[in-house]
Amino acid sequence: MDESNEANQEKNKPWYAKGILNYKDKGSQTVFRFLGIELTAPEGLKNPGTVYISFIVVNIIVFFILKSFVTA
Repeated sequence: MDESNEANQEKNKPWYAKGILNYKDKGSQTVFRFLGIELTAPEGLKNPGTVYISFIVVNIIVFFILKSFVTA
């Protein structure tokens, strides 16, 4: 009975309370494969390509900000 209560409470949470990376780990899925390099993500993650692209873009922005501090 307690498990069904917890499951119902989880379903009733708003989208912002669930978290960005809240997923069930059911295995892995291939997101990108190039020259033998394979990027994988958990199967339960809904938009793994978006997560990878966001990570790369944020890192590039941080790199250029830090570079501007060093060269200035």
